[in-house]
Amino acid sequence: MNQPGSTSSAVAKPSYRDVAPLEEGGRIARDGFAYQDHVTVGKCLDMLLVDGPSEVWCEAEDDIVLVWTNGGVEEFEFVQVKGHDLHQAWTVSKLCAREAGKGGKKKSSIVERSLAHDRGKEPCRFRIVTKWAPDEVLSILGTPPSARVDPEVPPLLATAVTAIEASLGACVSPNGNSVAFWVDRLEWEHRASIADVVNANLVKLHRVLDVEGESLAPDQSDVLLEALYAKVQDAAVAHAVTHKLDKRLLRNEVRGWLLDRAKQIQHPTHSGGAGPLVAKLTEAAIDDESIEVAKELRRRYVAEARLPKYLPADDRDALEGEILAALHALRVRLNSGACSDGGGEFLSRCQDELRRIRDTMTGPRPPDAVLYGCMYEVMNRCLHRLVRVRP
Repeated sequence: MNQPGSTSSAVAKPSYRDVAPLEEGGRIARDGFAYQDHVTVGKCLDMLLVDGPSEVWCEAEDDIVLVWTNGGVEEFEFVQVKGHDLHQAWTVSKLCAREAGKGGKKKSSIVERSLAHDRGKEPCRFRIVTKWAPDEVLSILGTPPSARVDPEVPPLLATAVTAIEASLGACVSPNGNSVAFWVDRLEWEHRASIADVVNANLVKLHRVLDVEGESLAPDQSDVLLEALYAKVQDAAVAHAVTHKLDKRLLRNEVRGWLLDRAKQIQHPTHSGGAGPLVAKLTEAAIDDESIEVAKELRRRYVAEARLPKYLPADDRDALEGEILAALHALRVRLNSGACSDGGGEFLSRCQDELRRIRDTMTGPRPPDAVLYGCMYEVMNRCLHRLVRVRP
């Protein structure tokens, strides 16, 4: 007799451990938000460079809003970020698509939602940021409006306007402006992946620090960028009504915060030699006995670095590099929300990863005491922590 839910078919069924998921909506949505937040980080860094915006709003009015000030006159730029993998170039039909909503009612298209922001008294402009590039008809929008001086540009813009209007029909903003107005004031920004955005943000961060006369080591720059990413995330999730101002990041406030954080990372305050380590373990709600063990393991690692017993200096440097990279990767997952561990759980995850690194080594394999001691020394140097960075 067949068991409940079974079938008499002779076709072999795959295990649930092996089949591809029917849905990946949660992962895709999370990846999209991470992409958007990294794009926002880049706009915050633009704020601190010459001719950048004066304010960056996170998830307020649009995905991102940039406030530009020129001669005392404010202009608002409304930014839509599309971080999903389209697997094709962006087309007019995709840009104008009205997807089904609740009750079968059609949602507004990307064009309509963007143009609808033209409803205030100040001048405005628009931006779209996507992982996939626009197709041939829309590619002209990748040229910044201020650079559209070539006589061949107007006909290309007119072609884009005609195609959008043919697909969408009449479309007018609350201020009475048409698709031609939107196209004329739109810039399309193509960033293929989160990695591309992060790499560009690191370059911007170094430019900002150079201007301010500061410098950080590469691993310290990663920590500072993670902190700015967390600040952006907190602004994005702030309530639009009860904490409206918390969603707005202002140039001078971000500059002061960034420089203070940079100095903290450069010159961590030590108390009894392990002050930062104790603070980070306490922050993660690690018990006092475990904190004392961590302090002792760090002390032994420092002693090992001075008088090596297990690893020659070159091997130790290589191991430290691998540990730093592994811990950084875990921190990125924690900050992005891909990992929801509490402090103790995340510490255990880090220890598991260090043992995995040790087990793949081809040369001398150090004991756990050296691995954990190295991690605690990294934490004491303010290059790793066990909870999500807070602004």
